[in-house]
Amino acid sequence: MIRAALHGNTGMIPAFLVLALLLGTAGHLAARRRGLPRWAVLLLAVALAGELAVTLYPTATGGGAARVCAWSGDPWLALRTEEGRLNFLLYLPIGLFAVPALGRPLAAAGGVLALGAATETAQGMLPSIGRACDSGDFACNAAGGLLGVLLGCVVLLARRRRIAPDRREWRLTGLLAAAVGVPVLLLQSAVLSPTVATGAVEADAEQQRLARQDAALLFGPDARVIRTQRFLSPGVDQLSVTVDRGFLTVDWPSGRLRDFETVSADPGASPGAEPPAVPAEQAAAAAQAVRPAADAFAARWLPDLAPGTEPAVTPGGGQDGSHRFTYGTGPGAPALDVDSAGRPVRFGLPN
Repeated sequence: MIRAALHGNTGMIPAFLVLALLLGTAGHLAARRRGLPRWAVLLLAVALAGELAVTLYPTATGGGAARVCAWSGDPWLALRTEEGRLNFLLYLPIGLFAVPALGRPLAAAGGVLALGAATETAQGMLPSIGRACDSGDFACNAAGGLLGVLLGCVVLLARRRRIAPDRREWRLTGLLAAAVGVPVLLLQSAVLSPTVATGAVEADAEQQRLARQDAALLFGPDARVIRTQRFLSPGVDQLSVTVDRGFLTVDWPSGRLRDFETVSADPGASPGAEPPAVPAEQAAAAAQAVRPAADAFAARWLPDLAPGTEPAVTPGGGQDGSHRFTYGTGPGAPALDVDSAGRPVRFGLPN
C-alpha cells in the first residue's frame, strides 16, 4: 500500500498536511478536555494522518472498485519485501504514540489491528484509488503497530505508569473489536471476493542454500549466484535463480528443476545467430557422441523418467546449434539441449 507514496504522487503531501492539521486540532482539544498528554496525542495525530494519506490517497483514475482481497498462505512473507518493511514502519509510530497518548496499551493494540483491517477493507471497496486489499499488508501493519505498542509500554514503565488493563479497558477494547470487526467480516465475506496472493520475495537462507547447490551442479562449482527470489502464484511456488553464467528455476520445496539456460562466456559469441550448416550425417554422429551427457542429466534431474527411456534426438536442433534431446512425447515433454562439447546448455519443463 505504501508504494504509491514513492511514485511521484505530489498531491499526497498537501493531503497529509490537511489531515495532520485536522487530526492535530481534534487531538489537541481532546487532550485538553480529558487531561491526556498533549505531545503524545499530537504525535499520534500526525502518525494517523500519514497512514490515511499513504493508504487512501487516490493514485489511479477511472474504473470501479476491484472488490477483491488477496490472501496468502504465509502472509509474513511480505515482511521480506521492501514494501512490506515500509508498511511495517508506517504503523510502528502509531502503536508507539497511542500507548502514552491513551495510557491504555490493550486498547492501543486493538486500535492498531482495527485500523489495519479497516484500511485494507476500504482499499478493496473504494473505487478508483489504485489500491488493493492484501493480507500481507495487514500482517506487516499489525506487526509494526504491535511492536510500537510494546515500545510504548516500555515508555510507560519507565515513567512508573501501570500497563495492566483494568475492567474498563477490556470492555472498551471489546466494543472496539465488535464495532470494527463485525463490519469488516461482513464486507470481506459478502462483498469482497478472496483471491490468492501472488508476487516475489527474497529467498531465505535455506532457499539460497538450495540455489547455490543447484547452480554448482548445473554451471560448475565456481558459479556465482547473483540473486535468488521466491515466486508465488496460484499453484506455483518456485525459486528463480540468477547466476553469473545463466539462470535456473526450481520448484520449492521439492527442488525439482523447471528450467535452466546458460549464457555464453565467449564475448564474440552471438546467441540466437544461425549456426553454420553441418552435414546431416556429421550432426547425427555429434549428437550421438554427447548422448551419454544428456542421459546423465536426465537421470539426475528427471526423477520420474522411466529407466531406459529413449529420447527423441534432433541433431543441431537446439539452442545455437546444440543437439536437442526430448524425453517423452507431446508438446509438454521436457527438452534438453547439449552442445558439441557435451555441456547441457538449456532445459525446460512444461508449466
